Amino acid sequence: MGGATSTRNPGWGAATGRATTTRRGRAAVRMMLPPGGGMPGMPPNMDPKKMAEMQKAYAEAMKDPETAKKVKAQMAQMQGMMSNPMVQQQMQAMNNMVANPDMQKRIASLKDDPAFADFFDDLRKNGPGAMMKWANDKDFLQRLNDALGGEDAIRAAAGGIAPPEAAAAPAAVQAPEVETLHDAARYGDVEAVEDFIAVGKDINARDSSSRTPIHYAIAFGKGDAGEEIFNLLLEAGADLTATDEKKNTPLHYACGYGKPFAVKALLEKGCDKTATNGTGKTPIELVKLEPKNPINNDVELVGALEV
Repeated sequence: MGGATSTRNPGWGAATGRATTTRRGRAAVRMMLPPGGGMPGMPPNMDPKKMAEMQKAYAEAMKDPETAKKVKAQMAQMQGMMSNPMVQQQMQAMNNMVANPDMQKRIASLKDDPAFADFFDDLRKNGPGAMMKWANDKDFLQRLNDALGGEDAIRAAAGGIAPPEAAAAPAAVQAPEVETLHDAARYGDVEAVEDFIAVGKDINARDSSSRTPIHYAIAFGKGDAGEEIFNLLLEAGADLTATDEKKNTPLHYACGYGKPFAVKALLEKGCDKTATNGTGKTPIELVKLEPKNPINNDVELVGALEV
């Protein structure tokens, strides 16, 4: 299957209004690390004693030439962004969002969501400079926009301040190559999944974050194709106890991503609903973290997930 291509079918939101939701999501990415204290990533309103301790640790870290060079580069990058009037307007909107109690709760809930684990890990490891990468990932921004309640919720939290209109959308990019089962599951290529299974590809192969193809099928699956790919992997004997690096099982993914069909199938297969992930959350607890998770509307399914 090397070199096969597929029409990309991201698992996050529809194409309509994508430019607008991308801008909302980008603003939300930047609000994840509010400014303060003169240190990269320092939260506002911090306890003075705690701030002093962190400033001391920061000063010690800056004695290392490599660390100082990296931090200075990140700060220069952020300062360059802040000289842009458009970014200044967005920052005002972000400050309003940070102060919004409802938005604070939504953002806090994302830290336990497997869908955002890579993002928060990147921020912890690489600091504010990592935001630039995520702020240009359209699929991630759409996912973040949806998780925060959509355009209307973000606009309301921002106090009605809307970022300027974006430039015209870029021309369509070439369809991505599908080289692995992970690729096929990510892009909704049913035929590729069938072919890979037929030639004996490892259906439990791991990516760099220990996710298997069935994790991808749940996370990125959309519509009939997504459900069909999930079922193909299920029937082919996918390991339903496999955990990613954050100890999330396929059932955690199905619950966290709000996929009722996958939750039902996994429960029927006897998946452990009492299993806890790296933050100590069971699948049902991931459902309850997000009020808009569609699984919350299925009383029978919620009952089946209760521990």
